[in-house]
Amino acid sequence: MEAHRPEVHSFLLRPFLDDAARQLGAERLSGLVAGLGSDLDVLQQSDSWVSLDLLGTLLERLEAETGDPNMLARCGRVSLSSRYLGVLRPLFRAFGTPDFAFSQVESSTARFNKVGRYMLLERQAGQVRIAYEPLPGAPRERGIVCRGRSANLAAIPTMFDLPAAEVLELECIHRGDAQCVYELRWKRRPTRLLARLAALAGLAAGCGTGAALASSVPSAVAAGVMAGTSLWAFARVVELRRELSERAADVLDQQDALRRSVRANERRYAELLEAKEAVEERVQLRTRELRETSDELAETLRQLRDVSRVKDDFFANVSHELRTPLTLILAPLDDLAAGRTPPGGRDEAFQVMHRNASRLLVLVNQLLDLSKIDAGAMKAERTPTDPRRLVEGVITGFRSAADERGIRVELGAPAAMPALMLDAAWIESAVTNLVANAMRYAASTVAVRLTDSEGSLRIEVEDDGPGMAPDEVERVFDRFAQGATSERRGGTGLGLAIVREAARLHGGDAAARSVDGRGTTFTVSLPRVLAVGPEHPEQASSAPPAPPSGRLPPAGVLVRAPSRAGETREGPSADAPLALVVEDNDDLCAYIADVLSRDYRVRTASDGRSGLDLALALRPQVVVSDVSMPGMDGLDLVRALRARDETRTTPVILVTARQSAANVLEGFEAGADDYVPKPFHGRELLARVDVHVRLRALVREMAHRERLATLGVVAASVAHQVRNPLTVLMSGLPSVQRRLKDQVDAPTREMLDVMVGCARRIERMTVDLLDLSRVDREEQGSFRPGEALASAVRLVSAGLPSTVELSAEIDETTALRGRPGDVNHVFLNLIDNAARAVDDAGTLRVRGAVEDGWYVVTVEDSGPGIPEEQRARVFDPFFTTRAAGEGTGLGLSIAQQVIAQHGGRIEVGGSNLGGACFTVRIPKDGATDRVVSYDVPSLPATDRG
Repeated sequence: MEAHRPEVHSFLLRPFLDDAARQLGAERLSGLVAGLGSDLDVLQQSDSWVSLDLLGTLLERLEAETGDPNMLARCGRVSLSSRYLGVLRPLFRAFGTPDFAFSQVESSTARFNKVGRYMLLERQAGQVRIAYEPLPGAPRERGIVCRGRSANLAAIPTMFDLPAAEVLELECIHRGDAQCVYELRWKRRPTRLLARLAALAGLAAGCGTGAALASSVPSAVAAGVMAGTSLWAFARVVELRRELSERAADVLDQQDALRRSVRANERRYAELLEAKEAVEERVQLRTRELRETSDELAETLRQLRDVSRVKDDFFANVSHELRTPLTLILAPLDDLAAGRTPPGGRDEAFQVMHRNASRLLVLVNQLLDLSKIDAGAMKAERTPTDPRRLVEGVITGFRSAADERGIRVELGAPAAMPALMLDAAWIESAVTNLVANAMRYAASTVAVRLTDSEGSLRIEVEDDGPGMAPDEVERVFDRFAQGATSERRGGTGLGLAIVREAARLHGGDAAARSVDGRGTTFTVSLPRVLAVGPEHPEQASSAPPAPPSGRLPPAGVLVRAPSRAGETREGPSADAPLALVVEDNDDLCAYIADVLSRDYRVRTASDGRSGLDLALALRPQVVVSDVSMPGMDGLDLVRALRARDETRTTPVILVTARQSAANVLEGFEAGADDYVPKPFHGRELLARVDVHVRLRALVREMAHRERLATLGVVAASVAHQVRNPLTVLMSGLPSVQRRLKDQVDAPTREMLDVMVGCARRIERMTVDLLDLSRVDREEQGSFRPGEALASAVRLVSAGLPSTVELSAEIDETTALRGRPGDVNHVFLNLIDNAARAVDDAGTLRVRGAVEDGWYVVTVEDSGPGIPEEQRARVFDPFFTTRAAGEGTGLGLSIAQQVIAQHGGRIEVGGSNLGGACFTVRIPKDGATDRVVSYDVPSLPATDRG
């Protein structure tokens, strides 16, 4: 915005600036004006002009900053005061009228406005019609300028002590009209006709009387003037008294109106007070009602949220508990139906299917029992039952599982107990759930105690596990409730709820007590109803029968299979890709490991935290993880892997029972590469894993090729730039050397020899650099590895100190097929590593020769060597023996993969020189065609380890 253009005189802004300075302060006003590209001092100069854009923008800012809606009207009146009009105002008041003042607007416009003009269209008594028209080519004004113009016109009658004019805007350029047309009406001042007539009559009478009495004309005129003046004064007094009377009447009318208004306001105020009190009373009442309703709604909402949370937890847990066993049943069945041997073998598959089918039966029975209880359809079917025999039967079912886990199950009960009236199936179910729960957490011992005293039967199950926190104890019998410790072991949260329902069906109850870190004890208290007595005479002679077959399968199936966390599958070969399986269900973890072991080496983990540690330590090619796991779940594991540079690109495949779109999106947003829903087939999972491993290998291969291509372009460009001046040196220096040979002293000749030698070394290094950076990755070709090895030796030797001895014995005639650029990188890496190992003094020995159909390269050094315990890991990615920050740990890993791609191998051992010896063997019949993915760092890629 251009602030100063000869469009509008700054005089029009002065009333607004003075008013804003009073309200905002001079400093704030100066800052506001400066923000528009102007200066307050410049605007107050008498010869200053501003742009129409600045005028409108400044008025808008002032109105917004002051927050005063009456600013335009007030400043419009002030602009016509003596402060701004000077002597013009008293002249207008003395000799002019509002009609005359309005007529002057048309002629005075050009002095202050060069972008528009006023035109007086019509004038009547107490009314005018004025138009404002922008000049051709004038910029468009803002709406506030139009409002300010209207306020200035309305204020003109105030110069004559009259009320402001009423303004009606008939047309407006801001409504699309060509001009703004204003119609103004005002109250006229009373006329002075009586005084004028009196003055004329007095003048005539005075002149006549003077002429009759006096002899001279001047005397007659003087007499006429005196008489006229006297009569004018008398008439004027009469007019003024009349005006005063009218104004006094107006004042009285205004006072009466004010009194009526005050009385009306008082009545209205009293009514408002009464209404206010009534409203406040109603508001208080309504507020209490709303508060009570709000509290009720909040409580209802909390209950609904709890119910919703419990429902979501239930469906998530049950879905997980259903789909995991189904996967372990359906997948082996599909293999068996197709005539294939399931992963792990037929016997293992049958055991896993039977175990997981039993788990499904347990879950279904639990759900059905609870639904019957909720429907009120479940009643205890009491029969004479021996409590000791019932509990012994349950414990017997757990013996084998307890022995496998090294847990001792003890029973403490009287040697003989009377038969009691119990629903044996429900009590067996309750005891089974209690013992199974204790087995999950026990460290070494589960103690079961029966007590028959004080009219009640008490069954206690105690374990020496980690115990529970007080808040967990309070809700341990709630349905679907799972505490922090149970989350580490899965489950639906129904078992203990069934225990409490079984006790309540018999008129008893269940309780728990625990000390965090010191074990837990569950107690079931049942009323003691004897099977022998007047209440049951028919049972007096019957022997206590064995407990019926309960609602559950043998108790041992409720115990989880032995943990297989940390298991290893060696896979098809030692160099097969490594897969990490993270799954808290031992059966499913073993099944996935068996499936993947066909093509991968496999390591397993039972939770997210241990899975993350293994991933960081082993750098697997792929991670397969469950989602619902205790502690760090699968989503947290993915986020943690993606947050670390070393595992940022590792493919992660999530296996989960949660199949909703929201869950799938959540998995992908966390960074997962694929999402496999349960139940799934093993072949499908293997295919998905293969796809992602190959895709990642392809991405790495393409990135590798792109880096090499870029390196080749840069190296070629650098070599080209070096060879141009080098050509001049190589052609000119020998000539200079020959011409000056006999004309200079010995030191100068020696210096020339050194310069020629250095130029030749630069030429040789340039050729080597071009050779090493040649990009020929798309096609395998014939190359001589000896030439590449010799180039690498020359390139490294150029930077060696004189105290390092480097010897080379190289066969440069043998030709191989392969990718020379990659092999060049390997040779350069190995020789540079050896040079770094010897530091400033030592010996390097390089040899390349054909042995038994292989081209064998050995690189030895006299450095500190590599400890034997580290040699097995020296080719692992990111493993390095250098100090932190001195290497990436990728060089030897890349070298191993490059040589493997060519069908060869690379080994490390000790050297006769005292340091390390690396041996590379490449077959003479050429490289293989299989794809091996690797990353090549920028030249030189040299990392010991």
